[in-house]
Amino acid sequence: MKNKNIDVIIIGGGPAGMSAALVLGRSRIDSLILNTENPRNLVTTHSHGFLTQDGVHPSDIFSIAKKQLEKYPSVVYRKEKALQVVKTPKGFKVITDSKEYESERLILATGHKDNVDQLGINGLEEVYGKSVYPCPFCDGFEMADRKLGVFGNAFSAPHFAKVIAHWSKDLIVFTNGEPLEEKRLITNLQLNGIEVIDKPIKELVSINGQLKEVVFQDGTSVEREGGFLSDTKSTASVDFAEKFEIPTVEGHFGLTFYEVDDNKETNVKGLYIIGDSRTGWSGIVGAAAEGSEVGAAITHQIIDERWKNH
Repeated sequence: MKNKNIDVIIIGGGPAGMSAALVLGRSRIDSLILNTENPRNLVTTHSHGFLTQDGVHPSDIFSIAKKQLEKYPSVVYRKEKALQVVKTPKGFKVITDSKEYESERLILATGHKDNVDQLGINGLEEVYGKSVYPCPFCDGFEMADRKLGVFGNAFSAPHFAKVIAHWSKDLIVFTNGEPLEEKRLITNLQLNGIEVIDKPIKELVSINGQLKEVVFQDGTSVEREGGFLSDTKSTASVDFAEKFEIPTVEGHFGLTFYEVDDNKETNVKGLYIIGDSRTGWSGIVGAAAEGSEVGAAITHQIIDERWKNH
């Protein structure tokens, strides 16, 4: 790869990055994937909602993707960590912990990382991804009709409870010491049979990752079998896009989106952002779709550049 021309460097090997590589590989575009193999969804036991892969562990989906890319000689995979990205006159230089690579185009598919420890709830990390989740579309079916809790602050948790109540009516909102003061919202929750407990949480009691009980600082407790987080305190896995000062807009769930055009290209020519890197939360299907889209878009761009006109 050192002396070989690279048309596209892809940083990140999740559904977005690997999907982009697949399309580029089938288009015979020389591409390099740099991946640390430490995705945010590794904590979960199964991935759901991905057609033909419903219920498969994320690591198995990755292994299949990696294996299938081996048939495309124009795609090279490296388990390396990108440490720095530098803009060059011809494109980009990516510096890893062992080498330097250059290309005209760069796809950021580095994703986000969850920081649930910042929520300050003892025992949360033991149940996260096993019986307490962030996404009802990913895990709501398996948690349906159970005794559930929604954990978050006094703003996000009550609003998220409206969504979670679609899967279970036995629902309690836990705001961990933050009082809920919006009277209309309290009334709406009560009308829908949803209780709010604002007492500070001492710990979540679980067995093998399965939530059993929410214990409060005053010594009382309530039984729960699982739940959902309204906020995982996620942050970008890397700060490459931030350093390029890519413009942002407000997205869903209070997240920030990076501005891109229809090709997922930023205002920095040749720099593309896809998946969770762009939105904070795309979901496995959305991320894979964006990867496919950017792979096709780049292929069309390269075809136009190489086409000779009178």
